Amino acid sequence: MAYSGNISGTAFNALKVVDHAFRRCRLPAQAITAEMQSYALDSLYLMLSELANIKTPSWCIEKLILPMYENQPLVTLPAGTVEVLNLNYRTLQLLSGATTVTSTSYTVNFTSTTVVNTVGVEWSGPAVNLTFQVSNNGSSWITVGTQTTAAVAGDITWSDIAVGLPYQYFRITAAAPILYTAITLGNLPQEIPLGQLNRDSYVNQTNKVFPGRPSNYYFLRDLPEPVVYLWPAPFSAAEQAQLVLWRHRQIMDTENLQQEVEIPQRWLEAIVNGLAARMAAETPMVDATLIPILEQRSTISMQRAWDGDNDGSPIQINPGIRAYTA
Repeated sequence: MAYSGNISGTAFNALKVVDHAFRRCRLPAQAITAEMQSYALDSLYLMLSELANIKTPSWCIEKLILPMYENQPLVTLPAGTVEVLNLNYRTLQLLSGATTVTSTSYTVNFTSTTVVNTVGVEWSGPAVNLTFQVSNNGSSWITVGTQTTAAVAGDITWSDIAVGLPYQYFRITAAAPILYTAITLGNLPQEIPLGQLNRDSYVNQTNKVFPGRPSNYYFLRDLPEPVVYLWPAPFSAAEQAQLVLWRHRQIMDTENLQQEVEIPQRWLEAIVNGLAARMAAETPMVDATLIPILEQRSTISMQRAWDGDNDGSPIQINPGIRAYTA
């Protein structure tokens, strides 16, 4: 017996999802028009967006490293942020060494092998794509990371280096001139969780711009992007620290039928069944008696998908029992 040897490599794009959804509505291929495919894609977008209101899909948990600026308590979060799961204040041990600088490179010789965990750049002009490299002899280089950003003058960007091995040399290179005010290299990161405030607790703070090391935050689902208000407001030292954000984000948009839908393989059945139920309700030529059947299938397969969407870790329940006095 011969097996394919291929695991999770079959492309299942939006066109296949839409076609299978219409087939479950008992519609033949020749009955599916371009207009129907267009509103099916819209319905797919709405359905995937609605998942964020139910739970946190495991593949939509994302880590971000955000900068802070002196006396600026407001931090704008990237579009699509649904919820702040964890927010930590991180400090670094700052590194220094002999530097060699050209217009397109920044090289540091530490004189002894040193681990670089994080790189920060304060830009003095438009940002360019960066490549991070390490070496033990200054001539043979290994690429350990890249940074792509749309930052402008005055912005600070941070990048973590995945390969935490010690090397004597560290280099930042780019294909265009690197316009920067300061470059920061650091290791030995230390993170302190920030406490979350509700609206009343934040609003009742008498001085919302009091400078210091941030210890709390208030999360607001604002438009067009959600925001975080830090308290106290970041002091000058915070510009060399970072906010480590773990967020729940929206599922990526599916902009055309040729793109793959950003869902894991185990969710395909649930998404097809869910879309079929929606298409049945929106397409006049679908037999109305099919709608409750499709909705029931959707409910069952969606529940199965959610039941299987976990990290397998043990659950800890803290009932919060404590002494009570009247």
